Amino acid sequence: MFDKIEKVERKKKEIQKTYSEVFDKQTLLSLTKMISDKTIDSVDFPISTGKEANVFRAKKDSKYLALKIYRTSTAVFKDLTKYIVGDPRFRNVKKKNIVYIWARKEYKNLKKLSDLGIPVPTPVVCRDNILVMEYIGTESTPAPMLKNAEIKNPEKTFKTIIGYMKKAYKGGIVHADMSEYNILMHKRPVVIDVGQAVLLKHPASEDLLERDVKNIVTYFRKFNVNVSEKEILMNIRGG
Repeated sequence: MFDKIEKVERKKKEIQKTYSEVFDKQTLLSLTKMISDKTIDSVDFPISTGKEANVFRAKKDSKYLALKIYRTSTAVFKDLTKYIVGDPRFRNVKKKNIVYIWARKEYKNLKKLSDLGIPVPTPVVCRDNILVMEYIGTESTPAPMLKNAEIKNPEKTFKTIIGYMKKAYKGGIVHADMSEYNILMHKRPVVIDVGQAVLLKHPASEDLLERDVKNIVTYFRKFNVNVSEKEILMNIRGG
């Protein structure tokens, strides 16, 4: 009995800590501005939590949106500067504004991938550490991650994802963290969490592509989709 109460209290404290870290004074001011300028009407409920950002469902008129709020503590972003340095779109990076730069980077990457015809949440607006984008899911339930979804045709799903990666590469960009955690399943695979995506001009782009391919090939092997990483890379790079 007391163990259950203790667990509940511990969970409450964790939630309070998370919300205090996410909804700091600056973030609350930015949210207030978004509501006052009619970008959103309200915030519904949390969709996902992470060490860099939390995602909430928001509403605008009768339409649902996703609200990604990056934590303003630069400590969680200290290991992510490697994805920014070398990107010609973001020069003179300073630690004090790295969170805002990261939010803008994800906005730009979403727009680029969307323009290339790759299914991603359509970006709406980015303000400070808040990114507003298309909500992926139904009225009652957010779309599940690939790792939690029922895959009726694994081989077809695998080929679709590799097709996205090839299209992105031809368009000059690499996701850099492609995995079963960063793909949603909603009628078709939808790529998410693209803040770390890099242009091919980035010095580590080819290494990051190889890691992406390894992640996807490894995951789909459990569904008996057995393919060669080398062949997939050749297909993406030169096919």
